[in-house]
Amino acid sequence: MTISPPPGTAGPARAASPLTISEQGAFWVGVGRKPTEAGTAAEAAMYVQYQIPADLRHPLPVVMVHGGGGQGTDYLSTPDGRPGWATRFLQAGYAVYVVDRPGHGRSPYHPDVLGPIEGAAPTYEFIRWLFCDGAGRPGSQWPGSGEVGDDSALDQLMASQGPTLPTFAENEEQMRRCGAELLDRIGPAVLITHSMGAPFGWLVADARPGLVKAVVSIEPIGPPFIELPGLGKLEWGLTAAPITYEPPARTPEELRLRLREAGGDGLQDCLVQDEHAGPVRSLPGLQGFPVAVVAADTSPFAPFQHGVADYLAQAGADAELLRLADLGLTGNGHLPMGEKNSDDVAEALMTWLNKRLADVEETSR
Repeated sequence: MTISPPPGTAGPARAASPLTISEQGAFWVGVGRKPTEAGTAAEAAMYVQYQIPADLRHPLPVVMVHGGGGQGTDYLSTPDGRPGWATRFLQAGYAVYVVDRPGHGRSPYHPDVLGPIEGAAPTYEFIRWLFCDGAGRPGSQWPGSGEVGDDSALDQLMASQGPTLPTFAENEEQMRRCGAELLDRIGPAVLITHSMGAPFGWLVADARPGLVKAVVSIEPIGPPFIELPGLGKLEWGLTAAPITYEPPARTPEELRLRLREAGGDGLQDCLVQDEHAGPVRSLPGLQGFPVAVVAADTSPFAPFQHGVADYLAQAGADAELLRLADLGLTGNGHLPMGEKNSDDVAEALMTWLNKRLADVEETSR
């Protein structure tokens, strides 16, 4: 199958080359059965769409995991209609698996299975603050005005938004279960996660040692141990669901913490383990592969991304903070895969990924 760009699509010259797909399809993982008053329902499952390029140049597939109330469409195209990261990684020779996390997109949400929807529906005002703040200013990468009623890109993004699961912990347990089954099926992979989808990377790596070969975490939720009203607390540091520590921690209260000063203007002081109170516990499931914590410069998440990277590094992960601005990519917000320079961000991440995976391979020889 050969796919050409849609007529009139703006973008760099490389987008004009047809993309030949050797195989594509879709399936669900995590399919179970749950008794209800009406009968047996399907347990929350995860939809997976995949494409394999004819010119397959990388042995590891890439799994793309959306955030918050979004869905896999975040990676399929940009809000203004250009090819998304799924296409760009395919063009670079990667097999790509795009998921709709349980209860999102094509993984249907049913209250008899996942619990009643709580809280208000996503609003334009919230989505605008999270993704479009600063739109219209010189240098902004948001592909629209950011004004409600006068921004077709914002309309497209808004149309994709759905409810989040009732609690962080329930959300993350579904990620762990379905993500582990996905890797059991496709084998070793690279995980690209976004925002509230970040725990997918941490928990699946913990559940399937050796099958996660790299994590690229775009604007991950944080800072460590944050509590969000109505959703819960990341009481295990970077996750609400339990994750393996060494020495073992039976409860989150066993993690002794201190506030580490950020040491920079506009940055937030964040919690880390208190090395003065005893040995620092490691996260063994997150060791042995490279992790990128990717921070945009105008995002509401920008002030605490260093705290996520610091927490990972302190616990023994090979974690690196990648500030897009340090790579010459400025004006980005919380959705860099959907902004005007999305292709440039994808190129930068592939450059990092290829180098780090090559380094790991060289070291293992």
